[in-house]
Amino acid sequence: MRCHLCLKLSWQPLCKTCLSTFLTPTPAFRILKDGLRVYSFYRYSDIAPLLHTKHTFVGAKIFAQLGRHTFYEFLKTFELPKGIYALPIDDHIRHGYSHSAILAKATKPYLTPLYGSLRAQNHKSYSGKSRAFREANKRDFRITCKEGMDVILIDDIITTGSTLKEAHKALQELGVHVLFALVLADAKEG
Repeated sequence: MRCHLCLKLSWQPLCKTCLSTFLTPTPAFRILKDGLRVYSFYRYSDIAPLLHTKHTFVGAKIFAQLGRHTFYEFLKTFELPKGIYALPIDDHIRHGYSHSAILAKATKPYLTPLYGSLRAQNHKSYSGKSRAFREANKRDFRITCKEGMDVILIDDIITTGSTLKEAHKALQELGVHVLFALVLADAKEG
């Protein structure tokens, strides 16, 4: 196999050299209007080609590597109590696998992934859509979490923040405590 970035021979889709140079995470955060803190590790423009692999076979491996390289390493720096769940946003399998579920799996053993508990009932594509489109077409989440749970939301990209805000609000209404969110990339540049 060859590295997806430098094309050198590699056992993984992303070689160790590229992970330690081009893909060195630069953790950042933004706070949404509802108070949710969202940690990101890359600017969208820096890893867009990798994110666009999410509906391909190699994308599953790339997302697993990026999840371990970012989420796992980030969570190692905390002393988190037991009983916190990684809650992937809409981890329904539509194209062979769920990229948000793969990212949630990368949080083990620091968090316990909670699959199938935050599913969108609206299956419209939000990719490249405006804020107005996103607000007019809510995700309408179906939630199966229990009241009092502590969760960290997991997704691949934050653009306008509308999906995370909607999930946060729906979870709060059920008495679920959202500590913060983790995403690979932030599309808001600057």
